[in-house]
Amino acid sequence: MSLSVRRARLADAAAINAIYNPVIRDSAATFETIEHTQDDRQRWIEALARSPRHPVFVAEAAGTVVGYANAAEFDLRGAYEKVSVFVAAEEHRQGVGRRLYEALFGALGETDVHRAYALIVAPNPASVALHEAFGFRHVSTLNEVGRKFGRYYDVLWFEKRL
Repeated sequence: MSLSVRRARLADAAAINAIYNPVIRDSAATFETIEHTQDDRQRWIEALARSPRHPVFVAEAAGTVVGYANAAEFDLRGAYEKVSVFVAAEEHRQGVGRRLYEALFGALGETDVHRAYALIVAPNPASVALHEAFGFRHVSTLNEVGRKFGRYYDVLWFEKRL
């Protein structure tokens, strides 16, 4: 598969939603419960683009967006960032997440971001393996902290020094 990675543009909003909205709808990998509209996603891209600490990258294969990764404020205090990567289901285990994180951490390396955090809803061994491959270490588990589809899920906290 020929894959290219670039900064996200407003025109990518629908493609990003096509990857993320099924995760909201069909999995516990996120605790969001309301799907994003194109306007929501465009505002999200615009808001993150205002800061070099919050890049958004997309991966394209044959002109189709097949994944995205971003950094964002972890919370409103804004002193540390969380990172996320989502890949279209049919592209899992094809190296898309790795390529996206290479671009994301390359960009973050040019900023003053000192630590990055990833929160992984368990079980998700593929996400754990990806994050560990990028130097993240498991620092905490919040037991049964999220509820979706009638059950409770643990959230694994991972940390990476940049």
